[in-house]
Amino acid sequence: YPEGVRLNIHDLNDKSTYNRMAAYGQSKLANILFARELAQRVADKNILCNAVHPGGVATNLAQHLVPFISQHVSPSFAAWLKDTLDGASWHPRDASLTQLYTAVGLSLKARKITGAYFHPIARQTQPSYHAQNATLQRKLWDMTEA
Repeated sequence: YPEGVRLNIHDLNDKSTYNRMAAYGQSKLANILFARELAQRVADKNILCNAVHPGGVATNLAQHLVPFISQHVSPSFAAWLKDTLDGASWHPRDASLTQLYTAVGLSLKARKITGAYFHPIARQTQPSYHAQNATLQRKLWDMTEA
């Protein structure tokens, strides 16, 4: 969504403007915003909180891809695309390394890195401009507390 995250319940539940991909992106953005806001709120307690993008992980999630894409392209192309994406995905064992690093990484603890965003494998990365919007993160947090 252009505003990043919809900040009222009516807009969040508006079926007439719902878009599955935009909603998915909004949920991922909300994860980052919450992690950054939490990092600020617990900074004085020596608690570190970071956001993680696991990357494409080889899971059963893609089982829904072929029927969905087959509505728009040939079934054989949809199956080829799924196989290609599966081949380019991280094995769950490898994909978990970024989460493990942010949970127990000694260098993060030593440097007190908090409110950051990590991509596979354990690379600190700048998130999107919406994810760096302190006003948006605070408003999202406040909306969920209401």
